[in-house]
Amino acid sequence: MSSFVAEKLAAFDAPGYPHLDDGLNPAQKLSWSDKISKWITGEINAVDENGKPLEGPVVNGVQTYRTVLTQFFNGTATPYDLKQKPTSITWFGFPKRVKEKYKTAPLRWQIADSSRAYQDEYLEWSLKRDENGNITTVTFTCEGPEYWQFLGDEWAAEKKLDKMHKLYQKLNPDFADQIKEYELFTVAGSYFPNNNWNSTTTSGTIAHLVHPSNTLSAEIDIAAQATVIRKDKKGKIITDRTQLINCSRYGQPLRDSDPKIGDGINGKARQGVHLSLANPVALYMSEFNTQPFMLDVNGTGEGMIPVPPETFNFQRGSIENNQGLRLQIKIPQGVVGTGPENKGRQLTVGDICDTATNQYIKYGAQFADYITMTVRAVAIDGDKAAEPLACPGQEIKNLAALAAVEGEEGVCEAGMCDVTKDTDSTPRPGTRW
Repeated sequence: MSSFVAEKLAAFDAPGYPHLDDGLNPAQKLSWSDKISKWITGEINAVDENGKPLEGPVVNGVQTYRTVLTQFFNGTATPYDLKQKPTSITWFGFPKRVKEKYKTAPLRWQIADSSRAYQDEYLEWSLKRDENGNITTVTFTCEGPEYWQFLGDEWAAEKKLDKMHKLYQKLNPDFADQIKEYELFTVAGSYFPNNNWNSTTTSGTIAHLVHPSNTLSAEIDIAAQATVIRKDKKGKIITDRTQLINCSRYGQPLRDSDPKIGDGINGKARQGVHLSLANPVALYMSEFNTQPFMLDVNGTGEGMIPVPPETFNFQRGSIENNQGLRLQIKIPQGVVGTGPENKGRQLTVGDICDTATNQYIKYGAQFADYITMTVRAVAIDGDKAAEPLACPGQEIKNLAALAAVEGEEGVCEAGMCDVTKDTDSTPRPGTRW
């Protein structure tokens, strides 16, 4: 039986640590750690950042509230095995809702490429085409907007807006001369996440996630609320991932990511395990399967060669450590065609063929099929799971149904009896309950 010394985490590190350094000073590092710690503690204590009860879903017109969590912990407050290997919960980066609605290719790739609004699996991308419509670069990111907002606010406080400007230029060198500092900030001097260089799929520029559901706070909320064991109306413990997310009302049930995150966490919780998110808290690309891709150097479809490894460049984070944050795909300069029709032409991403589908790359979304996303959890073994709870608002639903059947006016307060109204109990995308 292995033994270890339980220790408290000194601080939550910035995303990508130790493989990424954005030059934060000690005070800024502590400030980021405090931000993550407060989010986690708020979930545990069921209070928001203002000390008010943490809101849950609205059920039949009535606001419900989160419950205090007994199996979710804050690693900076609760000792645990810091050396344990985190448990990875994974899903694919291509948006499930698009794949299920548009079942054929290339239509589903076209749809996913058309707007960041479709890219809702914590992975977003933007691509650049040449004058002939061939893709020259595709860049993916899974960095939460909160971290970039934090960087912007910290640098603005230092009166060093140029730090953000230089970072954008560094990450998007083809547009360095065009990106202006004032475009990245509001008139008041606050960082503007949805600026022109980080809002489309066709500019070829990207910095971080902007889909309203793709946030770090959403990741924390899902992981935290998934530690609550739920029971159905008959008192049976819920184990089905779709039933679980619809009961606990965390995340978006039609995505691939949120139900899998909740299922992975809840399965451990049902065993009595206490859980938290691994440090550094972030969403990551954990794997990118490049084996199906070959480069058509002569333009004939024959004699293809492996794609030069430099084509796939993780610019932030470390894919070797399952902590990829930013991936750019671009054929290295100087790699040219050798065939009768393309001899001497600089090859592009469009000359890559996916041999698994026998399709040339015409859409950035084709790569998303091969990107595996992850969140990582750490654990403290427990001896007994918490008692299962009913779905939020179940008491309200039962009361409303009773009133509808028996006509008891006395229980029709606060809109509880409005059972005919179709109330959306799903949280607004990107908000914390």
